Formats: sequence, C-alpha cells, structure tokens
Amino acid sequence: MKKLVAIGFIFSFAIAANAQDSTATSKKLTINGYVKNLQTLTFDKDFSDLISGNTIHNRINVKWLPTARLTADAEFRTRLIWGDEVKQTPGFVSLLRNQNEAINMQKIWIENKSLVLLTNVERLYVDYGNDQLNIRVGRQRINWGMATTWNPNDIFNSYNFLDFDYEERPGVDGGRARYLFSSSFNTEIAYANTGKKNGNVAALKYALNKWGYDLQLITGWYYKNPTIGAGWAGSIKDAGFKGEVQYFLPGRDSTNHLNLTLQGDYMFKNGWYVNLGLLFNNRGLNKSLNNWGNLNLGLSPENLMPTKWNIIATTTKELTPLLSANLSILYAPGTNLLILYPSFRYNLATNLDADLVWQSFFAEQAHVFEAVSHICFLRLKWNF
Repeated sequence: MKKLVAIGFIFSFAIAANAQDSTATSKKLTINGYVKNLQTLTFDKDFSDLISGNTIHNRINVKWLPTARLTADAEFRTRLIWGDEVKQTPGFVSLLRNQNEAINMQKIWIENKSLVLLTNVERLYVDYGNDQLNIRVGRQRINWGMATTWNPNDIFNSYNFLDFDYEERPGVDGGRARYLFSSSFNTEIAYANTGKKNGNVAALKYALNKWGYDLQLITGWYYKNPTIGAGWAGSIKDAGFKGEVQYFLPGRDSTNHLNLTLQGDYMFKNGWYVNLGLLFNNRGLNKSLNNWGNLNLGLSPENLMPTKWNIIATTTKELTPLLSANLSILYAPGTNLLILYPSFRYNLATNLDADLVWQSFFAEQAHVFEAVSHICFLRLKWNF
C-alpha cells in the first residue's frame, strides 16, 4: 500500500506541472485537483503571543470510467506543514490521521521538530450503477446529512464546521448500496470498518419525498450502540426548513444520547442569504468552565459540539462579482461560549482565489467572560 501512496505522490507533482492540459486526458480518464497555501496566525486573548504555521496542500483527483456504468476513483492529499504549531504541539503527526480509516494508507515522507510532509489516499473506490441500483466499495464518503452546519444523521463521517480548509471532508473504508424504487422513494444500506474494536458502523436508510419534503429514516448500529434517526428538508413558504435527529440507545457501557438540529434559511431579493441553526446535544456541557483548555473539540457523530445548547447565525453576500463575504456567529448559552467567524473571498484570476478567514473564541472562565484566543487564516487556492 505504501508503494501506491508513493506512486500517487510522484504522479500528483507530474500532473501539477502539466495542469493546463490535465482537466481531461481522455473521454474515460479525468484528472483535476488544486494547490493551496494556508498561512495560520494564532494569537492569545490579548494578542501578546503569536503561534504561526504554514501548510502547502495539494490534492489530485483521478477518475476512470471504463464503461458507462463502472467508475474507479482515486484521490490523493499531500500536505507540507511547518512552523510553530508543529514545534509546540505534542504528537502533531498523529493528529493528522483520520481515525475512522481502518487501513493506514498514509505515508510520512519527512518528520522533524518543525516540519512534516505526508500523503494520504483520501478516496479509493469502485462504483457501479444503473437506472435503479448503485453500489460503491472502498474508501469513500458516506454522507447522509441534510442540514448545513451540523449533521446528526451523518453517523459515518462527522466533520468540524470550523475546518473550512477541508472541503471534501473525511471518508471511511466500507461499502454502500442504494436501490431506487421510484423517483420519490429509495433505500440505502451502508457499512464502515473503522479498524477499532467494537467500532464498526452499519445502517439502513429509507428516503422518500412526501408533502413537498425530502424525508429520511435511519436505523442501524454505531459502535456498540443501536441508533435510530430521521431527517427532513423542505420549505415553509419562501424559507427553507431542515432538521435532523439521531438517538443512540444505551449500549453495554453507555447511556442514551440524543442529537437534534433545526435549521432555517432565506435568500433576500437584494442578494443577502441568512441561515439560522440550532443544535441540542443532551450530553453536552451546560455550565461555564474554569479552564478553556478543558473543553474537548474532538468532535464525533455522537458529539457534534461539546456544549449542550448551540445557536448559530450565518449571513452571506456577494459584494461584487469578484468579492464575497460571510459571517457566522455561534453562541452556546449554557457555557457562555461565543465564536465569531467572518471570512472574505476574492477571485484574483481564473481558478485562483484568495480567502481571509478569522475565528475569535470567547468564553466564561472563573465567572469572567473574556476572549480566549484568535486565529487568522490567509489562503491562496489554485484549481486545475
């Protein structure tokens, strides 16, 4: 498997060097990807201390269509990371591994006190499909979420909405099959092997369209817990309305667990888009902390946020044909946690974008509400 990673790594640089001719090498083979440079500046609450980091990120997506019904897909993610965040984070390399991938297809080329170079095979699957049946086997993303910020129904692949630089989101090693009974009703069964003891996920989903809503019902097994869930997406007059609920029944050594999200969005005539979301995690924290460092942001399908009640408001506007702005504000009332998350994107040239992203964290510590930290990101992204 390491030979496969090595071949993909070398292949990615060869493709990047000839990117202007790489969007489609033939009718059956397509190759695309991007190169990104991400500069990170992390400040303490008073802006008196600074931790810097830099990442050069290359992704190569290779898709082969030998027949009209068969597709093979391989995607490689290579990252060169250096700076203070590598030096000052114990076990930094271990944090880069997707713990839901059963097979280790990650190759570390360089690792020292301040620099890491590694490649991971992010997707590697074969897909067969006809008018009614679709089967996919291998490393893939199984996405059952319907809402935007939080997805309780996405029991295979949870993600952190603060991680804006990972658009493709993590995958799993497994398989899924979907059968279309009609244009308004289908069922899907999926299985993921995480490589952990008692850590596999298997579920069945029924999806249908009724009363103008896309509806889904989910039942399955998450690690050692049986789980059931439901989701919907539709509208109330001109406003969108989505929601998901997932309930994890008590297992051999755990208690019941409920995640619920509600979301509404609206597009105004002047181009402003507004999205409001709510997340309830019955096992989340609901009181202030004495130390912000004790808050665990290691998210999972059971723990989409470490806090019990979470409210988020997002607004987006295209200010000019080249410049767009986005602002998200998250507040967790129980812990008195506040996150400010503005961003700007500017199109510098064809296939070249610049992003400025800011994240500020405020929280109540020892009965005092104050800033905790601030992070500034500057990213350049070239698609080919």
